[in-house]
Amino acid sequence: MDLGFRSPEQAFNTLRAGIRGDLPRLEYRALSGGFRSRNGLSQLSYREFREQWFRENPWLKAAVSEAEVLERRDHPSGRSSVLRVGVLGQEALVFLVAEDFAQLWDRDELREDVLVDDMGALLKQRDGRWVASVPGGGTAPTELRLGREWKIDGIERVDESAP
Repeated sequence: MDLGFRSPEQAFNTLRAGIRGDLPRLEYRALSGGFRSRNGLSQLSYREFREQWFRENPWLKAAVSEAEVLERRDHPSGRSSVLRVGVLGQEALVFLVAEDFAQLWDRDELREDVLVDDMGALLKQRDGRWVASVPGGGTAPTELRLGREWKIDGIERVDESAP
């Protein structure tokens, strides 16, 4: 299985695996911070939201769990993409955004986990080396993670009757 968040397709596959396997935690992890915020979601409230979301959009489960990616359109900024997916003659658009993050770990304890507006603001090249400047205080962490993950920001059914 190609699961993870390194590309729009991988994020879609991760959401698909969550829906196929009835794994709400994995589905929630695949959703963008913006999607969660717009819908007032937490890990706990997602379960209720999900039931209502699937009930109000009966096509959604099939569209995501069985669909194949037909086309990918990237925004010139490199920060968003749209996947056109299809199954059994029906299509949907999956909107994705790139989220940059910084995490500071102290062994198995996550000390800092922040979304970053722009990874370039954290990284500078100095003397042929990359140098990171991340928020956080106290003792040096045992692990520093910087990354970009693709997340689902919305899903819309393509209306075949629209002109």
